[in-house]
Amino acid sequence: MDTFGLSILKGIISFFLHPLTYITIIGAFLLGRSRVKRDRRDFHTRVHDVLDDVVFAVVPCLIIGAAFLLFNLFLGLTVPFSTTIAMSIAALLLLITGQIRFLSPAFVMILPVFAALFYTPRDLGNNTLNRMQEGIGSVSLVALALLVGLLVFIEGYLIATNAGKQTSPRLVESKRGKIVGSHEMQRLWLLPLFLFLPVGNVESLSWWPLLDFGNETYAFLLLPFPIGFRKLIHHALPLPEMKTNGRQVALLGAGTAILGMISYFLDNEWIALTAIGLVMVGRAGILLLHRGKNKPAYFNERNEGLVILGILPGSPADQMSLQVGEVISKVNGLSLGKGVDFYTALQRNAAFCKLEVLDINGEIRFEQKALYNNTHHELGLLFVKENRFEDQEEAQ
Repeated sequence: MDTFGLSILKGIISFFLHPLTYITIIGAFLLGRSRVKRDRRDFHTRVHDVLDDVVFAVVPCLIIGAAFLLFNLFLGLTVPFSTTIAMSIAALLLLITGQIRFLSPAFVMILPVFAALFYTPRDLGNNTLNRMQEGIGSVSLVALALLVGLLVFIEGYLIATNAGKQTSPRLVESKRGKIVGSHEMQRLWLLPLFLFLPVGNVESLSWWPLLDFGNETYAFLLLPFPIGFRKLIHHALPLPEMKTNGRQVALLGAGTAILGMISYFLDNEWIALTAIGLVMVGRAGILLLHRGKNKPAYFNERNEGLVILGILPGSPADQMSLQVGEVISKVNGLSLGKGVDFYTALQRNAAFCKLEVLDINGEIRFEQKALYNNTHHELGLLFVKENRFEDQEEAQ
């Protein structure tokens, strides 16, 4: 039991010694900083804090990583150390080149799979480098199919439950040269991936592992596995779009894992290889499916009313139950449009604000709130305006 606990401890320490841990966190911070700069350019104010991206990178994955640990304790997925190196190299290349949208497990696993199929270890003139190549061709394709299926399922869950939170409003120029609103989702998630290596001195118990990949002793590794996501939406509300996107990715991952299980019980690695190929093609297909380039803009300037593009956290508008995508048709009894400006209508009553709101279901409701001297001009709503592009939308 002491050996078991010591091996677990070494695996945890390996997570904090791995450079990908810190590169991913720094990458999340840089994403947050670039987002804040863009907010100030477009709206003259910061919408969300720069550190929110770091929090989103770490916190959601802690519970998921713990769940994967417990699951893999029974499943016993085993990959050689050389395969984890190939996974880390692929993820690192996508990170440093800024290709966040392709930082999906389905694409990261391309390099380990090709290495397992085609790479032949060679003498690199260094004992450490030579040992890092050991076992690269002996990895089970069934184990890789199960692993990529589970990771893509986790990716889909994160997209559906986390990517739609605190989306970043943006102003972009349409193909017709008009200014339209959009929402950008950029996420870097740092998943602590608990894996078994087919070396070490921890013997399998009578009830573990559930699957046998031909190894009797194991070492534990907690691998930092970054998952990235980037999407710009102009044609729909961000939250429903993210849930749909996430469900599709999760179903793709679940189907891949099921095919991996079938290949295990039938002892047929061709099924596993087919599953790996399908998940790569399927993930690319989902990326293309949700591009939405030729669809009309949802956040645009309208003849009557103003569509809410964003709401500043902690602002008076944030306390009024307003939602992104709703349309404000009247302010203090004045209909917006036809020369009536939002700010002008708001000044009609400096101490009180009453809004007529058309919700996303097309139903009218009223929201009202008392305003104070220092907030009557800062309701906290972000809109789309056509009158400028360089000096874009200020927060009202």
